[in-house]
Amino acid sequence: MHRPVAEDLGDIGPAVQWADDRAAAAGIGETVRFAIQICLEEALANLILHAQARAGGKDIAVGFAADSAGATITVWDCCLPFNVTTTPIPAMPSLEDMQEGGQGLRLLRHFSTELSYRSLDGRNELRMGFRPAAGMVT
Repeated sequence: MHRPVAEDLGDIGPAVQWADDRAAAAGIGETVRFAIQICLEEALANLILHAQARAGGKDIAVGFAADSAGATITVWDCCLPFNVTTTPIPAMPSLEDMQEGGQGLRLLRHFSTELSYRSLDGRNELRMGFRPAAGMVT
C-alpha cells in the first residue's frame, strides 16, 4: 500500500501518521515506530525542501510493508538522483557550531536497520528497513 505526498511541508505530518497507523495495526512496537517516524519525516522534508524535480513535479509517494520481523518504508520520487547510502556524512560539528538541520543522513543511517537506494527510469526509490535490535524493549 502507498500514499502520495504533496510537495508541501504540511503534508509530512499526515504522511508520517499514515505510516505510524499502519505500523501500530501491524503490531510494531513503539521504539521501532519512533525510528520510522524520525526517518520518514527526515526523508520527506529533504525531498520537499532540497530535491530538484527532473521534469514536472516531484511525484513523491510513501509505501509501507510489515512482516514478522518489522517494517519497510519505501519513498519514491521523480527528483534528481541523490543516493543517501553512499553520500559521505559530514563530521559532527562542535556544540558551538551546531545548527538546526544538516544531520539527516546521520539520522537515517542511525535509526534504520536497512537502507537501500536506486534510481531507475527517472524514478528514485529509498527503502528503509526497521527491525528491533536484540534485547530492545519494544
